[in-house]
Amino acid sequence: MAAEPRLTFLVDVDNTLLDNDAAKAEMAARLGDLLGERETARFWTLYEAVRRDTGMVNIPLTLARFERAEGLDAPAAMDDEATRQRRFTLADLLMGFPYDRFLFPGALDAVAHLRRLGRVAILSDGDPAFQPSKIWRAGIDAAVDGYVLVYGHKEEHLDEVVAAFPADHYVLVEDKPGVITKVRERLRLPLTTVLVRQGRYAAEVGGEGGAWPGAHLTLERIGELRGVDMTAFLAAGTTDGAAVGPRAES
Repeated sequence: MAAEPRLTFLVDVDNTLLDNDAAKAEMAARLGDLLGERETARFWTLYEAVRRDTGMVNIPLTLARFERAEGLDAPAAMDDEATRQRRFTLADLLMGFPYDRFLFPGALDAVAHLRRLGRVAILSDGDPAFQPSKIWRAGIDAAVDGYVLVYGHKEEHLDEVVAAFPADHYVLVEDKPGVITKVRERLRLPLTTVLVRQGRYAAEVGGEGGAWPGAHLTLERIGELRGVDMTAFLAAGTTDGAAVGPRAES
């Protein structure tokens, strides 16, 4: 009897396992209470500027730029007890945010189901300091035994991913249609892509109902993964390693 193929599941975090849109809205509300309208607006302006400059969300860099813009890191400010306490409170709000409260229903159960079928690794975009901490605080790190990879643009690091997690067949679980398209172009190995139609990127592929042709499987909610077995994952994807379209250069 032939051995079952070894599967590796590569699972995204933001708006896939974690309701990042809701978390950001809650963070914005807490910032408003702490900073007031003017300074909160300044923070989000810098947040977007950092995203443009670096190509990713980077909370520590945004915080550093905000402190510099507001003079919170000046020596005189650090001599003032009220200003110093305010600075620490702001850092704690951002760096210690309770992301575990924003996991989608059934997210960790879905991960547990995938672990019964193969190896599960987190493959996330984000800055190398904040994103791993966020994943740990959400309880996702423990759910995958610490198998976490974070890159600024993960689709540019597929060779490293494959080297770290060898498999006969890969399954990518992702909310961003653009990432799925790039991975299908670049990864010339047996692959099944799963679009989870959650979060703000869902608008790119329409509302609920119907499959998106750019992915092998389309789900409305992450919890639906619990109903997909190994046979279904293998049958839906490509098994010959053929890429879709011309191979893009990283």
